[in-house]
Amino acid sequence: MRVVLPFLAVATLAGVAHADRPASTGFYAEAGVGASGHLGAARTYSAIGPKLDLRVGYDLFSWLSVGVALSTASHEATVPPPPEGEWYQLYQGRADARLGFRVDSLAFFAEGGAGAAYISSNLLGKVMVLDPGERFTIAFAGGGGLEYQLQNRHYAFGLAATYWMLPQFDALQGVEGRVFLRYTYGGSH
Repeated sequence: MRVVLPFLAVATLAGVAHADRPASTGFYAEAGVGASGHLGAARTYSAIGPKLDLRVGYDLFSWLSVGVALSTASHEATVPPPPEGEWYQLYQGRADARLGFRVDSLAFFAEGGAGAAYISSNLLGKVMVLDPGERFTIAFAGGGGLEYQLQNRHYAFGLAATYWMLPQFDALQGVEGRVFLRYTYGGSH
């Protein structure tokens, strides 16, 4: 009995702590800022640049969300001159899913999806990353992170990292990191 009592006390406290910090489930919107950089050979042709991210969707369960992820990143092209000092933007949109679990006020998650990407300039065509006239490609992304649930069950702050690949742009790949604010419109689970 003495061995069981500490376990019951910890389980009770964990239940109380979770009840003190309920998280909402339902429709959500998430906005993030961060940085994005290319991997592989394309890394030498593009500088790390700022990134904006917007996600909207719905929590099907407390552990599964589906939605849409939209992002844009600006990169300085570091291709051989001319031109010099030129920037381009990379836009991505995809259907997205998130799996996760919560431990008190922290949630850990993995996310990923598929969609399309658009590049604003043909600057990378000079170094054969793009074919002439190529601007659109399919896009794949996957990553994970953690979020901190505030006392107000609707708000959470988080950190996330994502790997992405654009197969038709000479298998252009990159990684990005972001901080985000998530607002969930529904009730608690």
